Order: sequence, then structure tokens, then C-alpha cells
Amino acid sequence: MDTTHKQEYRIRDLPTKSVTLFPTRAQIVREVKDVSLKPGANEITVVGLTPTTDEHSIKVEGTGSAIITDITVELLPNREIFEDIYPESDEEEEDKSEEEEEDDAEKVDEALDEVRDKIQALADEQKRAKETVSSAESRLKFLDAYGNSLDKKKEAVDIEASVETYRKEREKVFQDHMNGTIRERDLSKEIRKLRTEEQRLQKLVIKEREKAAKAKAKIARAKAKQEAKELRRKAERVKEKNRVKKERENFWPRFCYSVRITLDAASFTPSSSRRSSIASVSDVKVMVEKEAASEASGSGSGHTCDLSISYVTSSAFWSPSYDLALSTTANTALLCFDAQLTNMTSETWTNSKVTLSTSQTTFSGLQDAIPTLVPWRVKLAGKWTGGVQNELIDSKEERAHQGVWQAAQMANYAQKPRAQYFGLSEQPFAKSANAFENAPQMRNMMMQKAAPMMEAQQMMAAPVQQQQAPSGAAFGSAGFGSSNAGGLFGSASNTGNAVYASANIAPAMNSLNLAKSKKSARRGVADEYLREESSASLPFPDEDDEDDGRTILEPTPELSFQESAFEETGLTATYDLPNLKTLKPSSTASKQRVARISFSNVYFSHTVVAKYKPAAYLKAKLRNTSKLTLLKGPTGLTLDGTFMGRSTLPRCSAGDTFTMSLGVDPAIKVAYPKPDVKRSTTGVFTKGDNSVYTRTITLVNTRATAGKPVNILVLDQVPVSEDEKLRIDILHPRGLYAGSGVATGAAGKEGKEEKDWGKATATLKKAGEVSWDVVLNAGKSARLTLEYDVAFPTGDRVVQC
Repeated sequence: MDTTHKQEYRIRDLPTKSVTLFPTRAQIVREVKDVSLKPGANEITVVGLTPTTDEHSIKVEGTGSAIITDITVELLPNREIFEDIYPESDEEEEDKSEEEEEDDAEKVDEALDEVRDKIQALADEQKRAKETVSSAESRLKFLDAYGNSLDKKKEAVDIEASVETYRKEREKVFQDHMNGTIRERDLSKEIRKLRTEEQRLQKLVIKEREKAAKAKAKIARAKAKQEAKELRRKAERVKEKNRVKKERENFWPRFCYSVRITLDAASFTPSSSRRSSIASVSDVKVMVEKEAASEASGSGSGHTCDLSISYVTSSAFWSPSYDLALSTTANTALLCFDAQLTNMTSETWTNSKVTLSTSQTTFSGLQDAIPTLVPWRVKLAGKWTGGVQNELIDSKEERAHQGVWQAAQMANYAQKPRAQYFGLSEQPFAKSANAFENAPQMRNMMMQKAAPMMEAQQMMAAPVQQQQAPSGAAFGSAGFGSSNAGGLFGSASNTGNAVYASANIAPAMNSLNLAKSKKSARRGVADEYLREESSASLPFPDEDDEDDGRTILEPTPELSFQESAFEETGLTATYDLPNLKTLKPSSTASKQRVARISFSNVYFSHTVVAKYKPAAYLKAKLRNTSKLTLLKGPTGLTLDGTFMGRSTLPRCSAGDTFTMSLGVDPAIKVAYPKPDVKRSTTGVFTKGDNSVYTRTITLVNTRATAGKPVNILVLDQVPVSEDEKLRIDILHPRGLYAGSGVATGAAGKEGKEEKDWGKATATLKKAGEVSWDVVLNAGKSARLTLEYDVAFPTGDRVVQC
């Protein structure tokens, strides 16, 4: 029965103590605090180390009363699930279904409703009036019919009474008819007025409706525009979400290193093991009670320890970046030294102390012995048929050593294949398991490829003795003890290191171009960031880029950067970045200010090679008076407040000088016309061709007269004779010979004001090179003349060698 007390920690949950970045790698230190131990064997497993870790660099240290008995490193498939670590957002942004406005019946104006109500009422009254008229007409007809019927009656009729009755009834009918007609006429008049008002109101309503329709269309267009804007925003959010997911997938490990540490914790004994030790009864009682309470609660013996795991990865590094601002008026410069931090591992180092180191050393090649020269013996082997005798150029041993050395150099910079260790797959566990199961076949194939190289190594160098770490080392200084990491890397036993080195060298020799591309890809991230930041150079602190027109009573304080602490130890310089930093996996480097260096007495000079290009090239010479060593790196150049572009700063130690080329200075005009050729009657040969060639260089300093003089180095040349019959003599400047300096030069223009143009000294160097050291005052011009005589026998032709 296994009684080992097992505990597991994830690397993402462990605090980062420190991160040391080198130009080609990084060293990380993680801490495991307050690890509870039980008496006997304890097994602590730390899982999730980035697959780019160098497994041979893993070290375990710590404090506590225990002994490390075994350390095992394994490369295992990642057990975590991508969706659990980066869950999809449950609050998906959905399109807001806004209720469309219902097209209700358009309301009629109150005035129009009132007019229509009146028209309806009048129409009803008019109908009553018509009914009255119709009734009167009907009654009148009835009376007429009644009157006509009286003469037909045979009995006696009272005519007078009948007529009177007819008269009265007809008068009533007429009155009703007349009232109805008048009432109808009045109502018709009122209805006509109301109809006119109705038409006016209808036109007004139509106008208002058209106005409302236009407003509604405007609102609809604004709504459609807003909806399109929201759609674009949603598309951008989706695009950004996919980008973040893709970025996370690129750094999601398929495999992770697992470090299993076996500790032996001794049982707790209250009494002292030494006879001279004295413990009171009360102390012993308290300690025994604490141990009993701890065992009862299931927390072990109450013993704890702290572990520290350090490892090295080649997928994190830093590179220098500079911004150099120069001032030609004050002869000063300001250099901003920045560090670009790159983390391309699968780990996030949170709140860690970051240190930058300039050490260029690597852990590879430590097993290579110093080569011993083998005698280079040659002999004759038959008749020589011409060609190059390779055996007299280099030996077989030399060619073998050079091949191994070049392959080792390429292997140092080769990265682990990221496509194999990072990213998601449809069946990650199945693929990972298959790859892990096929690891021994891959290792055997690599060993077969490395067999010829191993034989060459054994022939060239003596075997390297492998140092075995003692088992059961003390807890406080335990290093990497053993490795059972099967699969791609194998185990380190006997000749394990030599096999491991050879297996890396052989594929590197077979694919040098692939290694170069990997190196370029790794560095390309920093280069791309530099190109993007090329327009972000820092101006001088006392310069204002924009003037907002406000009256500034007090100077606005300038934003400052946190600078690092510098320390130099031997050949290595370190920079401790201020505060704690968090470095997340990203393909984009982050920038951190290291230091700001001021330069004084900057020497500006110009160089003119008018023979090839009539232009004055400006360069600055600076002395590094700081204690920092400037590494080679890209820099942005700003000259007198104007950004010039990107260049490369050379490596410069403290106290040394370096030169920066600033391109063509348009303020210095250069004229270099074609040579003037004249026949000469005097010469060495009485019957020969003697000619005098004259070349003139004109320099103009177009800067204001109140400016400073400029220093210009002008280079030209005269042909050099390789034949004794061809004589070339310099006529001007007079007295010029190799190693001598002759004052020469003249004003470029005539006039008294041009006399104080400056000065020039001509010097003749080897291979016919003539140089002038010119000091040209502002607003002046100078003319430099080079004249030489060429003599050779008649009929001969001069050609260039």
C-alpha cells in the first residue's frame, strides 16, 4: 500500500519570484509556499511548465526540515481544457429588437373635426327643412284635391265656410313651406361657408402630414444609420474577440512539463536528540498537544516547507531599443535607452521582479572539449593535373570541426517547433497521446541521423566525463537530480548529454536554412514592433510640439519614465526594472524605459565624396560618459526636433565613443563639374602625350551667417600608375606628398566679404587618395582645386587595371 502523501500545484497558481531576461533566453523562479508535509514520503507535483522550458535547467531549492530523495521531469499532454480557462462570454450581445412604431391613423385637427361636426348638424337641419317644405307641398295638394271634390257633391254645401277653411289651411301650409324654404336657404349658406373652411383645413392637414412624413423619414434614416453603426461596432467586437482567441490559441500548450519532487520528512520528536538539550515539561506538553491536534484535523504533522523552482526558456528575451535626439546648436544629445520585453511562452508571470541581463552565454556546448591539433601530414600522390590542391588549403580535421561548429551555432539559436507544442486541435488528447507514444520512435530516428556526427565527435575529442548529482542531497541546495521525461527528450544517463547534443546538432546541419528562418521569425516580432514605433521618437525635454495659443504662466511638468537600477559584474551588466511587472504571453513586445543618457560636446562633421555623389554626409561622434554599456540595437534619430528615421546604434562600452551617420545635410551645397584637360608642352617625354587635369570642388555653407562653422572632410583621388612609363604628378596643391599637410583652398566667390571663408588643409594618402580637412564658416563658400599632370609615350593607351 502506497502511503506517500501526494500534492499537486499548477504553475499558473504559483507566484513568480523573479524573471531574469537575457538577449536570447529567460530564467524564471517560481515559489511554492507553505507546503504541508506528513511524516514519511511526500510527493509534490508541479504541473503546467511551458513546453519551451529547457528540461536540463530545472532546479529545485527551498527551506525546511526535509530531504529531497528524487526529482522527475516529464513532458505530458496538457490536461487543462481551453474552454475552462477562457470561457465564452454568456452575455452575447444580441441585436436589440426595438418595437417599430405602429402606423396609427393620422389624427385630424380639432378645428377640422369641429367644422365637420357643424356641417353634419347643418345637414341634418337642412334635411328637416326639406321635410317641412315637402310636407307643405303634400298638404297643399291635399287641399286642392279636397276643393275640387266639393262641386261634385249633390247635397248642399256651405261654400263660404268651406272656402274660409280652405283659406286658413292653405295659409298655414304656405307658412310652413315658406319657413322651410328660408331655413333650407340659410342652412345651405352656412354649409357652403363651412365647406370652404373644411377645404382650407384639409390643405393645412395635408401640409402638416407631409411635414410629419419628412420628419419621420429623417428619423428612419438616422435610425438606419445608427443600426449600421452598431453593426460595424459589433463586427469589430467580434473581430477583436476572434483576434484575442487566436492569440490565446497560439500560446495554448499542447504539452506541459511536470516536475515531481519526492521529499522525506522525519517524524516529529518532542524531546531533543542531544543529551545536552534541555526541554521543560510544559514545553513538551504543548508541543505534543499541537502535534495531536494536527493529526486529528488531518493536516499532517504540522511541518511545512517552502520550495523554489527555477528554469530557463528560450522563448522569452529582451532586446534594446533607442531614441537619440541631437542638437547641432548646443552640440548635445539625449539618448533614451528602452528595453523591449518579449514573452512567447505559455505562462503569465504576474507581479514579478524583472531583471535584464546582457549576458550572451548559453547552456549549449558545455560538453564540447577543447580541440587538439592533429598533425597535418601530406604526401605526393601521382602527377598533378592542375587546379586547386584542396589538401594544401585545409585539412580533413579542419573541415570536420568547422561543420560541427557551424551546426552547433545554428542549434543554439534554433527554437523548439511551436506548431508541435502550441495551439488547439480537434482531438487534442488523442493527438497528444499519439505524439507522446511515438516519441521513442522519433528519438531513435534522431539518434540514427546523429550517428555520423557522434563518430566525428569521438574521433576529434576525448569523451566528456558526465557529472552525476548525488542522491539524497540536502534540502537547501538540491539541483536537477534525475529525469524520466520519456518521449521526445529521453533520459539523461551516462552518454545522455552527448546523445542529446548530437541529436540536436545533426538535424541542424541538415536544415541550416530552417534554423535561420526560425531565428528570423523569433527576432521578427521585435523588428516589427520597432517599425511600428519608428515614428514615436522622443523630442528634447524643452521643446513643445504644438502651440495651443494659451498663455503659459508656469512650465507644464513633463511626464517622466521609471528608470532601472544598473549593476555591472564582470562581463555582465544587469538592469533591475522598478516595481513589479506582469508579463503575459504575446506576440508583441512591451517597452520599458531603462535609462536616459545625456551627451555633451557632441562633435558634428561632414564628409564629401563628390567624385561619386555631390552631397555632404553629416555624422555625429559621441562619447559614452555614463556607466552603462550600450548594446547594438535599432534607434530612432531626431535632429534639431525633426525625426530623421531609423538607424542602428553600435555597441559602445562605458567611456568609448561611437559614430552615428545622419544622412545628407541639405544645408551644405557641393558642386563637382567635369575635369578641365589641357595639353602640356613640358614633360618627361620629349615625344609623348602630356596633359594637365584640373578638378574643382566648390562647397557652400548656406546656413545663416550667425551660425557656427562646419567641419568637412572632402575626399578625392588621382590615378596611380602601375607602369614606369606612365608618370602622374600632382601640381596643385603645391608641395603635396604622402603624409604631409598643405594649406590650400580659396574663396568660392570674389569680393572682400568672402575672404574670411575659413581654412583647408590637404593631405595625400596611400593609393592616390587626397583629403581636405575644411573648416567652412556660415554663409561662405570655398573652392578646392586638384591638378595633376599625366605623361606617357605617344601611341600608348591608358587603361584601368
